Amino acid sequence: MKRGGRSVIVDAALASVEERGWEATSMQAVRERAGVSNGSLFHHFPTRADLAAAVVAAGLADHRAVLLRALHAAGGAEDAVRRVVARHLRWIEDNPQLARLFLHSPPDVLRTMLDDAALDAKRGFAEEIDDWLRGHGWSGAPDLTVVVALWIGPVHEYARGWLASPGPSPALVSDALAEGAWRAVGPLLRSPGGSAGGRS
Repeated sequence: MKRGGRSVIVDAALASVEERGWEATSMQAVRERAGVSNGSLFHHFPTRADLAAAVVAAGLADHRAVLLRALHAAGGAEDAVRRVVARHLRWIEDNPQLARLFLHSPPDVLRTMLDDAALDAKRGFAEEIDDWLRGHGWSGAPDLTVVVALWIGPVHEYARGWLASPGPSPALVSDALAEGAWRAVGPLLRSPGGSAGGRS
């Protein structure tokens, strides 16, 4: 099936962002890379802000899909918590420019860049994480945002430093961050036998 012009443009913009960052990505560069006319580009994206919103939505969708695949491929709660940390670090290493855009833009700015469909997808992702946690014994307390901060917050903190001054692969610290995540999240979960922090 032939992909539509909008998808081709978004893919070109994503590739450009990964090469040079959003600030250095011009509409003209995206148009040339996508191989579309000015008319086609501006039909789909009348302004640079419209294109930015599409780039953010596509990048976040890819990031969420990667994390969910890691979550559901796991053999149990501990394996899942650790896999998500490792896969998150790998995604950041593979997509440094997008990671910079997400990690350095204030949350309210990112929200303003998302349309209703993208916001619905974000809510759906949160609901899926909520469902997974409840299925592994989480009581609903502390709040989901707190659990996610305990799980992924240290990864984001490490990533900000690494993105500012890239050094050795983040994979080298994956085990340590995964261990910290499990120590934080594990006690909030219960094994099928009823003990807190059990391996399921």
